[in-house]
Amino acid sequence: MNLNHKKPHGFTLIELLVVIAIIAILAAMLLPALAKAKAKAQQIACLSNLKQWGLADNMYVGDYNETFPYARFQASYAGSSSPNAQDTPTWQEIYAYGGMTPPVGNDVWFNALPPYIHSKTLYEWATGVYKSQFNQTFSSGMSIFTCPTVLAQGYDATDVTTSDMNLADRPLFSFGMNSKMTVIETPVGSTDDLPCKTSMVVHPSAFVLFADTRDRSKETPYSSSAANAYPAGNSLKLGTPQSYTTRFSSRHDLGGQITFSDGHAQFYKYNYVVSDGTAVYTSGPTAGLTVSAGYDPGRPDINWDCQGNAIIPANGN
Repeated sequence: MNLNHKKPHGFTLIELLVVIAIIAILAAMLLPALAKAKAKAQQIACLSNLKQWGLADNMYVGDYNETFPYARFQASYAGSSSPNAQDTPTWQEIYAYGGMTPPVGNDVWFNALPPYIHSKTLYEWATGVYKSQFNQTFSSGMSIFTCPTVLAQGYDATDVTTSDMNLADRPLFSFGMNSKMTVIETPVGSTDDLPCKTSMVVHPSAFVLFADTRDRSKETPYSSSAANAYPAGNSLKLGTPQSYTTRFSSRHDLGGQITFSDGHAQFYKYNYVVSDGTAVYTSGPTAGLTVSAGYDPGRPDINWDCQGNAIIPANGN
């Protein structure tokens, strides 16, 4: 009698469960690494965009008597409506300004610089048919105006309804030009700022041109004075074309990226760029005084002022 039996093919239930458990463990180990790698790739793409804006600016000043473009629409462009137009310019306002005779706003960075990097100005994007194309391009992450991390995170639903973060109404900026790069802000007797020239910049490698700007009101870390604490003040000024420490973003690994006047761009931790309320001024007339939360701690390698001076809270936001 032949008592030999063939071993059945396939896996037992226990063997299958062991394999599934091993796969689950490996996936749990790999997914964080993959997510980190993806975030790093997005950060690199963002840094590339910022470098291109810096390159465009360097070419622009060469063509315009070494004068920097403006970080925002000037007050004289639209009278009483200009405060909103400076921080949250709508497509309609951008189109209206560019269509004036003579046109105004051509000296603002988002209209002045794009031609140097083979892109349309925002005025051109706002002229009708291009607007829908811009929204599609913007949303796909293929725009020089957009940080891929912002798109990956998405816009907070509350911000869309309370902070005008609606792409259909206005362009949402991932990067803002340094709002302090004017000689004197709103000088006495004038409705406009005075433009800064490259000859006025004391430390080109430290003078801020562009920076990641906040697109989520609940982004952390975020340091602020009481007036700017969520949900008030600069905590709700999102996606703006102008930037300063009060609007600096921490979306990249608890930090953000900055482009400087000499053309280089670099990543910084948020708490290095923005005072948490414990930083102390190290030089100048304010040496030894504590820097209010949310403001410029006066780092020697990050100058928001063209003369290299720390910008104290009393000078604006």
